[in-house]
Amino acid sequence: MAEYLSARILGDLYLIIFLVFPLLELAALCVLTLDNLPPQRRRGLLALFSALLAMAAALFGGALLLGRNGLAWRTWFQEGLSLLLWLTGLATGLVTVVCAGRWLSRHKGLVIGFSAFCLASAMFTGTVLGGLWALGPSEQVVTYNGRRMILGKWVWLDTSYELYEYHGPLIRGAEPAMADWDWSLVEGAVIEAG
Repeated sequence: MAEYLSARILGDLYLIIFLVFPLLELAALCVLTLDNLPPQRRRGLLALFSALLAMAAALFGGALLLGRNGLAWRTWFQEGLSLLLWLTGLATGLVTVVCAGRWLSRHKGLVIGFSAFCLASAMFTGTVLGGLWALGPSEQVVTYNGRRMILGKWVWLDTSYELYEYHGPLIRGAEPAMADWDWSLVEGAVIEAG
């Protein structure tokens, strides 16, 4: 029990140190940069930062709201939005670091170096977490016992299948309606074309 708790605490501590704090530092630097740049130079950074916040709200806030109602994002949507969020985060971070160098006068090298380290840390951690997240099930829309369902196929050491409630092209049930480690229990699922 103690080993489990210490591993869990270390995992959470890693995320806080290498993802949460760097993202907060970059967000604060971005806001300061937006405040100190002339209006004609801040348009691009403002658009990137706004898009980043909107995508983060849709992905994580949407997942939280869906989860409270027993729903989840479909895998393809979740992975696609995660990739867009990662790319937008990288672009926003790079533009922030470059633009901050234009208005900073004191401790310019230290702030830019630390911000570049924070960007690299957040992007690396995001890449690892995104890669693990992408190991989620591949999904197909099927008809099972006369109902439209999502067939999730997990491949990790062994292949397993789970059936989720179908709630549209972007949303599925959060918990499997039927989970099994063998294809034989999902026999009779008819894969829909398209």
